[in-house]
Amino acid sequence: MEQIAVVKAVLANGMAQIAVERDTACGAAHSCHDCAGCEKMMTNTNTVVTAFNDVNAGKGDVVKVRGENKVFFKTAAIVYIVPLILAMAAYFVAMGMGLGEGMQVLVTFVGFALGVLLGVAWDRHMKKTSGLRFRIVEIKKACSGM
Repeated sequence: MEQIAVVKAVLANGMAQIAVERDTACGAAHSCHDCAGCEKMMTNTNTVVTAFNDVNAGKGDVVKVRGENKVFFKTAAIVYIVPLILAMAAYFVAMGMGLGEGMQVLVTFVGFALGVLLGVAWDRHMKKTSGLRFRIVEIKKACSGM
Protein backbone atom coordinates (compact mmCIF):
# COMPACT_ATOMS: atom_id res chain seq x y z
CA MET A 1 0.00 0.00 0.00
CA GLU A 2 1.52 3.31 -1.08
CA GLN A 3 0.41 6.77 -0.02
CA ILE A 4 1.63 10.35 -0.26
CA ALA A 5 2.56 12.06 3.01
CA VAL A 6 4.23 15.18 4.37
CA VAL A 7 7.19 14.95 6.76
CA LYS A 8 6.27 16.77 9.98
CA ALA A 9 9.49 16.09 11.91
CA VAL A 10 12.75 14.21 11.46
CA LEU A 11 13.62 12.05 14.47
CA ALA A 12 17.15 11.24 15.60
CA ASN A 13 16.75 7.46 15.32
CA GLY A 14 16.43 7.33 11.53
CA MET A 15 12.69 7.75 11.70
CA ALA A 16 10.39 10.57 10.64
CA GLN A 17 6.99 11.70 11.81
CA ILE A 18 4.70 11.97 8.78
CA ALA A 19 1.14 13.15 8.16
CA VAL A 20 -0.81 10.85 5.85
CA GLU A 21 -4.10 12.06 4.40
CA ARG A 22 -6.79 9.48 4.98
CA ASP A 23 -8.48 8.07 1.90
CA THR A 24 -12.18 8.68 1.47
CA ALA A 25 -14.78 5.99 1.98
CA CYS A 26 -16.71 7.37 -1.02
CA GLY A 27 -14.41 5.78 -3.58
CA ALA A 28 -10.94 6.05 -5.05
CA ALA A 29 -11.93 8.48 -7.85
CA HIS A 30 -13.64 10.87 -5.45
CA SER A 31 -11.98 13.90 -3.91
CA CYS A 32 -13.46 14.95 -0.58
CA HIS A 33 -12.06 18.44 -1.05
CA ASP A 34 -14.48 18.91 -3.97
CA CYS A 35 -17.51 17.61 -2.06
CA ALA A 36 -19.14 19.33 0.90
CA GLY A 37 -20.90 16.12 1.99
CA CYS A 38 -17.80 14.17 3.04
CA GLU A 39 -16.00 17.23 4.31
CA LYS A 40 -18.71 17.94 6.88
CA MET A 41 -18.34 14.45 8.35
CA MET A 42 -14.55 14.51 8.57
CA THR A 43 -13.00 16.78 11.15
CA ASN A 44 -9.41 15.51 10.88
CA THR A 45 -8.29 14.12 7.54
CA ASN A 46 -4.63 13.60 8.47
CA THR A 47 -3.15 10.78 10.49
CA VAL A 48 0.29 11.30 12.02
CA VAL A 49 2.49 8.18 12.16
CA THR A 50 6.16 7.32 12.46
CA ALA A 51 7.98 5.92 9.42
CA PHE A 52 11.45 4.65 8.62
CA ASN A 53 13.25 7.52 6.86
CA ASP A 54 15.29 5.48 4.35
CA VAL A 55 15.72 8.38 1.89
CA ASN A 56 16.75 11.07 4.43
CA ALA A 57 13.69 13.23 3.81
CA GLY A 58 13.56 16.55 5.64
CA LYS A 59 10.79 18.41 7.42
CA GLY A 60 8.20 19.67 4.93
CA ASP A 61 9.10 17.20 2.15
CA VAL A 62 6.28 15.49 0.27
CA VAL A 63 7.11 11.80 0.21
CA LYS A 64 5.83 8.44 -1.01
CA VAL A 65 5.23 6.04 1.88
CA ARG A 66 4.84 2.28 1.62
CA GLY A 67 3.08 0.25 4.30
CA GLU A 68 3.35 -3.47 5.01
CA ASN A 69 0.43 -5.15 3.24
CA LYS A 70 0.52 -8.39 5.24
CA VAL A 71 0.06 -6.67 8.60
CA PHE A 72 -2.49 -4.23 7.16
CA PHE A 73 -4.72 -6.96 5.72
CA LYS A 74 -4.42 -9.08 8.87
CA THR A 75 -5.54 -6.09 10.95
CA ALA A 76 -8.40 -5.34 8.56
CA ALA A 77 -9.59 -8.96 8.77
CA ILE A 78 -9.52 -8.95 12.56
CA VAL A 79 -11.31 -5.62 12.87
CA TYR A 80 -13.95 -6.08 10.14
CA ILE A 81 -14.44 -9.80 9.46
CA VAL A 82 -14.02 -11.49 12.86
CA PRO A 83 -17.06 -9.74 14.42
CA LEU A 84 -19.25 -10.91 11.54
CA ILE A 85 -17.96 -14.48 11.74
CA LEU A 86 -18.50 -14.61 15.51
CA ALA A 87 -22.02 -13.18 15.12
CA MET A 88 -22.93 -15.81 12.52
CA ALA A 89 -21.36 -18.63 14.54
CA ALA A 90 -23.22 -17.52 17.66
CA TYR A 91 -26.48 -17.40 15.72
CA PHE A 92 -26.07 -20.94 14.35
CA VAL A 93 -25.10 -22.28 17.79
CA ALA A 94 -28.18 -20.64 19.34
CA MET A 95 -30.38 -21.99 16.54
CA GLY A 96 -28.88 -25.46 16.93
CA MET A 97 -29.61 -25.38 20.66
CA GLY A 98 -33.26 -24.72 19.89
CA LEU A 99 -33.38 -21.32 21.55
CA GLY A 100 -36.23 -18.97 20.75
CA GLU A 101 -35.95 -16.18 18.23
CA GLY A 102 -35.36 -13.48 20.86
CA MET A 103 -32.55 -15.48 22.47
CA GLN A 104 -31.01 -16.13 19.04
CA VAL A 105 -30.88 -12.38 18.42
CA LEU A 106 -29.36 -11.79 21.86
CA VAL A 107 -26.71 -14.49 21.41
CA THR A 108 -25.91 -13.15 17.93
CA PHE A 109 -25.42 -9.67 19.38
CA VAL A 110 -23.14 -11.08 22.10
CA GLY A 111 -21.04 -12.86 19.45
CA PHE A 112 -20.74 -9.65 17.45
CA ALA A 113 -19.82 -7.66 20.59
CA LEU A 114 -17.08 -10.19 21.40
CA GLY A 115 -15.70 -9.73 17.90
CA VAL A 116 -15.68 -5.96 18.32
CA LEU A 117 -13.87 -6.33 21.66
CA LEU A 118 -11.26 -8.51 19.95
CA GLY A 119 -10.81 -5.82 17.30
CA VAL A 120 -10.36 -3.13 19.96
CA ALA A 121 -7.83 -5.29 21.82
CA TRP A 122 -5.93 -5.93 18.57
CA ASP A 123 -5.91 -2.20 17.77
CA ARG A 124 -4.46 -1.40 21.20
CA HIS A 125 -1.85 -4.14 20.76
CA MET A 126 -0.83 -2.75 17.35
CA LYS A 127 -0.50 0.78 18.74
CA LYS A 128 1.57 -0.44 21.70
CA THR A 129 3.95 -2.52 19.58
CA SER A 130 4.03 -0.19 16.55
CA GLY A 131 2.86 -3.16 14.53
CA LEU A 132 1.84 -1.27 11.41
CA ARG A 133 5.13 -0.05 9.92
CA PHE A 134 5.70 2.46 7.17
CA ARG A 135 8.77 3.28 5.09
CA ILE A 136 9.51 6.47 3.18
CA VAL A 137 10.59 5.18 -0.22
CA GLU A 138 10.77 8.33 -2.35
CA ILE A 139 10.88 12.11 -2.03
CA LYS A 140 8.20 13.49 -4.37
CA LYS A 141 8.85 17.17 -3.66
CA ALA A 142 11.72 18.46 -1.56
CA CYS A 143 10.53 21.36 0.56
CA SER A 144 12.96 20.99 3.47
CA GLY A 145 15.25 23.76 2.17
CA MET A 146 12.57 26.42 2.63
